[in-house]
Amino acid sequence: MSVSNVTEGIDQVQFEHVRVLVLQDAPDGQITLVDTAFDENGEELVEILKSEYGDIDRVIITHGDHGHHGGLSHVMEAFSPELAMPADETKLYDHLEEEGLDFEPDVRYEDGDVLAGNIRVIQVPGHTEATSALLLEDRDILISGDTLDGSDRGGLPAGYLLPPPALFNDDHRAAELNLYNLLEYDFDTLLVFHGSHVFEDPKQKLDNFLVQREWNEWDPRTE
Repeated sequence: MSVSNVTEGIDQVQFEHVRVLVLQDAPDGQITLVDTAFDENGEELVEILKSEYGDIDRVIITHGDHGHHGGLSHVMEAFSPELAMPADETKLYDHLEEEGLDFEPDVRYEDGDVLAGNIRVIQVPGHTEATSALLLEDRDILISGDTLDGSDRGGLPAGYLLPPPALFNDDHRAAELNLYNLLEYDFDTLLVFHGSHVFEDPKQKLDNFLVQREWNEWDPRTE
């Protein structure tokens, strides 16, 4: 596990297979944690959050994979933060029920909602039912929420983007086609949970990837 700064006001806590992001002053004077890694990372995550930040004011869960919500019970017990989760993510609520966790979110967000701190939700169904990216509209920073991975996760050069591997997607075709949802917004930095972040032309690189998909017979921009 390691802690590092990603860009001004945003840190990451890196575990072996996943990372979480910590947003400072989002909103002003508050600390927001985006996702909570796996359950086995929970105790260590709490320790580092207490050491580095003292307290956590809000947790945003992006989708229902264990590697993104597994440590939630540890964080909730340690900090009692406000909790925001996607309203229509069945996988997430099923997992919590299976684990005997009765967390009622303070915010059940949907596509297009704007959370406190001017964070817009952009949902890209396919990886899961309601996988959500988070756009920091004041800063043109997009947090992927597993809508996209860094290309080096797949053994390619860093600095580019790929959808999550088909093995991990509920509907791989949808996971790719629905990436067009992201192109409706402006962003010049893209932060991912797997692989390397992309700081140079992420939107153009995503556009190029989608245009070059040979099987892609439908391009919503032509309608």
